[in-house]
Amino acid sequence: MTSPVPIAADPCIAFGPFRLYVRQRVLLEDGQPLRLGSRAFDILTTLAAAPGVTLTKAELVARVWPDTVVEEANLRVHVAALRKALREGPGRRYIDSVAGRGYSFVATLASPARHEPIPASCPAPPAGPLVGRGDAVAALARLVLGHRLVTLVGSGGVGKSAVALSAVARLSARLPVAYADLAEADGGAAVPAVLARARIGAEPLLLVLDNCEHVADTVAPLAERLLQDWPRLHVLATSREALRAADERVQRLAPLACPPAGAGGAEILAWPAAALFLHRAGLDGTALGSADAAAVADICRRLDGLPLALELAAARTDLFHVRELAARLGEPLRLLKGGRRTAPARHRSLQASLDWSWATLTPAEQALLRRLAAFDGEFGLAAAVRMAAPARTDEVEDLLAALHARSLLVARPGPGGLQCRLLAGVREYAAGLAGLEGGWRYDERQEYRPEACGFVSVYD
Repeated sequence: MTSPVPIAADPCIAFGPFRLYVRQRVLLEDGQPLRLGSRAFDILTTLAAAPGVTLTKAELVARVWPDTVVEEANLRVHVAALRKALREGPGRRYIDSVAGRGYSFVATLASPARHEPIPASCPAPPAGPLVGRGDAVAALARLVLGHRLVTLVGSGGVGKSAVALSAVARLSARLPVAYADLAEADGGAAVPAVLARARIGAEPLLLVLDNCEHVADTVAPLAERLLQDWPRLHVLATSREALRAADERVQRLAPLACPPAGAGGAEILAWPAAALFLHRAGLDGTALGSADAAAVADICRRLDGLPLALELAAARTDLFHVRELAARLGEPLRLLKGGRRTAPARHRSLQASLDWSWATLTPAEQALLRRLAAFDGEFGLAAAVRMAAPARTDEVEDLLAALHARSLLVARPGPGGLQCRLLAGVREYAAGLAGLEGGWRYDERQEYRPEACGFVSVYD
């Protein structure tokens, strides 16, 4: 691995509750990253570099748009956005307008142009409320402070990155942060190059390794070596499965709790899955009729409380009424698409999220998952073994454990033993790959012959 690059000193301009790091293009308010557009950031750094000096509008335009011809109105729009982000008001003024001339930075500097080490740039937490995740964020922050290697594990689309970044924001005032998005690595060999851009240093540091599942075999020994080399380093990883590294602590992130059958009216707002769906759909839960509230509760349950699926479903309410939407969820992969333009490609549809998970499976795990698609609902170990014939029971148990570890199925103890179920969309996805058409279902009352459905041995 290439040697990590030490964290460089960065000029810090401190005023009010803000810390402005020029080179890293980071603005913190009370230790929390503040979202700011690139032009507004350039205006702020230009003005703050010359406190008390009036810069003309022409000078600002020339520095912020050096190769572009823009109207003066553009400057006014971005200055207004900057003032809004800084929450200027009575007794809180940082930028002064000089009539007929330009603008001046008038904030009192707490420590003008001082230098101090800061984290490599880390994405800010998602905008808007993180519905139903307050306890998970707090628990993760505590776990990171108490242990040096923590992995947040959950299924694709459950919100691991959002929870991790929210926890990191809480810790950023106590620990510098370096961030690496390993989704950028197209294989284990590319991990060192992605990690080098995180600018790891020997100082006390929290290193965030986001989206590790497809390179877990590389990341696990790498994390162990980094922790050995840097005694004051903490590592927070997110993955669809645990790294299984030495001294790793795993926090599982479950889907959001869903309203039970029979829940109706405003009471569904007490359930995080429904609250998230209604928030994203822009619907007033207190004004829902009983039939609509029941439809929302049904949507949440059928999507297993998975935040990505709920957000994609909420986006379709501009076309479908909630009752119509609930009726169409028999084919979630066709319906749940068209996510945020700013989201990673794997989060713009449920299909893309499952494509990402499928690529991390071994051939044997893929083969068993295709067979399990025949189950519509829960199934026990004995039924799974019959479905996977001629594989041995211990082989099927190991494969089921792997699919559970990779967050593709859920398991619960039942009166007759362990009961398993594929998560929302997973069954349809695997059924499509297995060629199960026409609503075929497995019936334990009938003799099952793998060759009847074109299946081959798990290990063929």
